[in-house]
This record gives sequence, C-alpha cells and structure tokens, in this order.
Amino acid sequence: MRWVQWFWPGKPPLAHVCWVVATSESTALAHDFLTALAKRSERPLALLLLDKGPYDGPWPWAFLPPLSPARVLLRLQPDCLLIFDDDARSRALAAAAQCPVWWINGQSADLLAMGRVTVASAAQASAIGGGIVTGDPFVEWPIVPPAVRDGAFCDRFQGVRAAGRWVVYFAATSSGEETLAYSAFLNMSTQSGGLLALAPTDSARYEEVYRESIKYHLLTIRQRRLLTSEVPPKTRVYYIEEPSARQAMYACADLVVVGGTFVDGPVAMYEALSAGVPIAVGPRRTDLLVAAAVRARVVIPCTGGEDLAAQGAGVLSDPAARERWARAARDWFTLQPGARARVVALLTDDFS
Repeated sequence: MRWVQWFWPGKPPLAHVCWVVATSESTALAHDFLTALAKRSERPLALLLLDKGPYDGPWPWAFLPPLSPARVLLRLQPDCLLIFDDDARSRALAAAAQCPVWWINGQSADLLAMGRVTVASAAQASAIGGGIVTGDPFVEWPIVPPAVRDGAFCDRFQGVRAAGRWVVYFAATSSGEETLAYSAFLNMSTQSGGLLALAPTDSARYEEVYRESIKYHLLTIRQRRLLTSEVPPKTRVYYIEEPSARQAMYACADLVVVGGTFVDGPVAMYEALSAGVPIAVGPRRTDLLVAAAVRARVVIPCTGGEDLAAQGAGVLSDPAARERWARAARDWFTLQPGARARVVALLTDDFS
C-alpha cells in the first residue's frame, strides 16, 4: 500500500506532528478536547485512525495500515503519540515508539509500562495501580456546588430506617423502566426489606404509572398526598410527583438508579452525581455524563434488570460498599471541573 493512499483529503504534514491514535468514535467524543489542545500545543495534531469509520473533522488523518509498528513509526517519525483507545495495535505502537506516549483515560494497569497515563478518577487510579488523576478531559463540567441535602425531607424516612430498611430511588424513569424498577426492587428485597422511591420523568404519565403499580400489591404512598408527614415504616413504594421532591429524594437514598439508562429517554445524571450517593446505570450510555462516569468507575454499570437486582442487593446489604461508591461519586464530582484544562496543560508542558 502506498502511503499517499492513507490520507484524505490530502497528505498531512509529517514533520514534528503529535499523532492521535484513536477510533473515529473516540475522536468525535474528544473533538472539543482536541480543539483546546491544538490551541495550546506547539506541535500540530494529526489522527491515526484505528477503524474505517467516517471522519470529517478539521485535522489531517490517516488510517493505520496493516504494517509492522516499526515501519509505521519509521514513516511517521512522530514527535509524540496521544492514545485514546486501548487495543493490540495501539499497544504495539506504544511499545515500539521512541517518542513520548500518553494514554488518555487509561483503563488498564498494563499501560503504565507503555507511557504516561491520565485517569479520570481516584477510583480508576486505585483500580489500575497508578496513573495521573486528572478527571475526564472529554467532558466539559460546570463548576457547581454539590446539592444541599434537604434534612427535613429526608427525615420523612426515619421510621423506615429505624425498621432496618434501605431506600432505593429509581429517578426520572421513562416508559418501560417502571416495570423493570418493580421487578428489580422485588428481587433486591428477597434478602432484606426496603423501600422503593419511584419518580417518572413525564408528568403526563403520573396517573398511568400509579394505576399500573396497583397490580404489584405493594403498600404505596403518593408523595403529594403526604407532603409533610413521616413515611409509615411498612410503606413499600413512595411515589413521587412533585419536582421539588424528585430533586430532594436523591440525597435521601441508599442507592440511586438513573432513569433513561435502561430504555431510550432523558437522563438526569448530573442531579444524581451532585447528591454524592451510590449510583447505578443501565446499558444505554449514549449520554456523555453516563459514559464518562462508567469510564471513571464511579457508578455501578448494569447490563439489565437482573444484573441491577444482583448488584443492587449486594451494595444495599453492605454499608462499606455503599460508602465506597458514594465516596467515588463525590470525589469525581469535585475533581471533574477543569479536567480538560488540566490535561491540556500536562500535555503542552511535556510537548514543549
């Protein structure tokens, strides 16, 4: 294969270039980060794509050819490698490179021996045994203080807690997730009893969801009909319809399950993270904050309802595990603002 066939729309500059090794999907996700880096770096950027996906962004690019790493590096003569995706080809390039190598959002301990590694959270650094804790530069994060816990609202559950029961909150659920919520809750409750707090995201569905809940034969309290009183200890379902109560409920839960992550629907991930409690998400991770939190290992990733029930039951029965997940979420929420600028500064200092 001739080298000119690698490039479109034209041959990128080959001298003093920092090559970004990534899939087209990761490149799209990192667009704003790369833009910020390009403004600060003395080295021009070019993309070495690991897949054949479409790319129509501003940077010169090439497909990684089926050649040995030594031949690829000999031709490119990179000043540095910036690697987003961990696979056999990117590892081979990193192992053979004579230039600085950076892995962004590293996920494996093996990478520590193949260059410098930034990690998205302290939890991730602990999991792989090292790395530079920077936050995730792919996600812009507003500097907003954590939510203030509404003690008066949470006091409504004193009787429930005095009875030795936990509280799981299915927050901002979409159509189809309420059935999953009841099923997972009942499975979680086989070992120890708990209370299900349920808040559909669409107010037009409140009555429909409430009527549907009757078939489960669980003692249900509607929050709007019990605005100030303590929730009776034997309550199994606390049904939330008021926006203020929906927001206050996050900080009162032992586990928050984020709606819109098991079916297609809106996601209130920022609200969940700001509460500093253990969080579980489903397999639908198109929301950028959900995907970033999973990469950072600060939320419990679940493949479906059965997995949620199994993992949820484990966390709810283990106070130490609840505190670990809550601390991971709190620490990441605090760390994440400024992550992009932090990583850009690290790279430009190293490349200068």
